[in-house]
This record gives sequence, structure tokens and C-alpha cells, in this order.
Amino acid sequence: MAQWKWSMPSGASSLALLILSLCLERCVSFQTQRPLATHHPGINRHHVHTYHLVPLVRPTRHQFFASAQDGDSGEDCDCSDDDGPELLQPYLPAMDPNYPVRGPVGEGKFILSRSGPPTAEELSNEQMLQIVKIECSDLEVNTLVWKCLGYRFDEEGESWSPVEVFPKWKERFPTPPDLIGMQRVYSREVDQPSLRSNQALVRSIPADNKQSLKTHLKPLGWTGYQYKGLTPNKTRRAQCANWLIFYREELFGYTVEELREKRRLKKEAEAEAEATSLQRDGGGSDNWKPPVKEVY
Repeated sequence: MAQWKWSMPSGASSLALLILSLCLERCVSFQTQRPLATHHPGINRHHVHTYHLVPLVRPTRHQFFASAQDGDSGEDCDCSDDDGPELLQPYLPAMDPNYPVRGPVGEGKFILSRSGPPTAEELSNEQMLQIVKIECSDLEVNTLVWKCLGYRFDEEGESWSPVEVFPKWKERFPTPPDLIGMQRVYSREVDQPSLRSNQALVRSIPADNKQSLKTHLKPLGWTGYQYKGLTPNKTRRAQCANWLIFYREELFGYTVEELREKRRLKKEAEAEAEATSLQRDGGGSDNWKPPVKEVY
């Protein structure tokens, strides 16, 4: 029996040689991080280029979620001159359990006292501008929000108590939560409580007040963050400042009973307006509003 022999077509042979030569060229042009231990005697070792592999740093799924989906942040992400995100390094003092009660507050330009209820001076637009421009500490932002939520500081016992906290918020957060992420460590294990508490704060803002930050700070020259420059810290600061403005405009100075009566009257007025609209249009209404989980 004649033995069958396979032979490569001339065209395929040329193609294979071309591919092989290209592969060899790529292998020769690539160098590991360390130079080779042996060198050809005809090659000057100082003329050999070494190529280093630079690791591509990508945010984890939780880090991306924390910055991009921390809540309704789109209204505050427009047109600043950020070149890119400036990620803050982990802040070691915030890892001390006593930092919320002993960390410095109100020692710089940011007007704040840890004790007592919030004041109109602490809630000014200038204060909100310092928050979004990161001109005050994370602890100062937290402390101001805590006071507005109703937590009160006991100087003798060095502790926060929920003596005046809004009832619905108190059920979920009997102790003041870290709304910013003061440790600036964005792993799921460390950051999840801060993310969830910040989202709960954002959900308590009615739709009519979602744009408060721009409305009140644009006259001071602040036009928002650029999306590519967003970080979890910036996003949460903007959300806390937006909530503080909502609190100042709608809740500040009222008791819980007065707020509930105010809410009842508002709902009655909305129902009357909707009934009038239905009678006029003779059909259904498309004026859907997102649900709001009010703190009181």
C-alpha cells in the first residue's frame, strides 16, 4: 500500500512562515520586569529597554455602586472643571471608635457646635458650599446632619442620644449613622452601612426638593460636579447638603406634630387639586410622584 504523505501548499507555507516571524518579533520586543540574567556578548546591556507592566486600577463593584448609584445625584453632576476623580486616602483617625464624640469640629471656618440643636447660622448657604467644596471635615458634615435629625450630644457622658430624633428614622437608626464614610474605605464590609444610611436620607427628600442644592448654591458660584470627577465622598456630601437645605426650608423650627399637620394640609390640597384636574380633563391623571419615606 502506498504511504500517504501530507505536504503544505506553497501559499500556506508562506503564510505560516510570516505568522511565525511576527510572533518571534513580538516575543523579542517584550521584556519582563527584570532584565534577563544572561546577555548576548554583542549587545550592550545598557541599551536594552525594559518594559514594565502597569496594573490597570479599576474600582470594585461596590466602589462603583457607592459613587454612581449612591442616590439621586444627577442634579449635582454637571459642569465643574474636575480633571478626574481624586480618591481620598483612608482616614486613620476615623477608625477610632471615639472619633465621632472627640474628633475636632467647628475649629476652622465651618461654624458648628457639637452640643445643642442646629442653628440658622450653621444651616446657611455658605456652610452648604463648604460641604460640597470639601472645605470642612467629614465629621463636621455628619455632626450637622445628626443634629438636624434630632440626635443630641451629652458632653459629660461623651455620647449621642436620639432624644429628639424623628420617629421613623429613630426606629431604623437609634444611634447616629456615618452618612459620609469617614474612614474612606470603600470595601463592602466597611462601607455598606454608610451607603445604606445615606440612601435612606436621600429617599426622605420629596421630589420637589431634589434640585435644592443647585437652586441655592448657584448664586454663590457652584454649578455642580462633573460626572467623571465623582467619588463616593463628593456624592454623599452633595446629598447631605441637599438634605440639609430641604430640612432648613421645610422642617427647621417645626415640632413633629406641626409637621404632621402641615403634611396633612398639603395632602388635602393635592387631593383637591387632583380632583379638580380630573373633572376638567374627564379622565385619568398621569401626575405620578415617586414614593417618599419621610423621617417624621
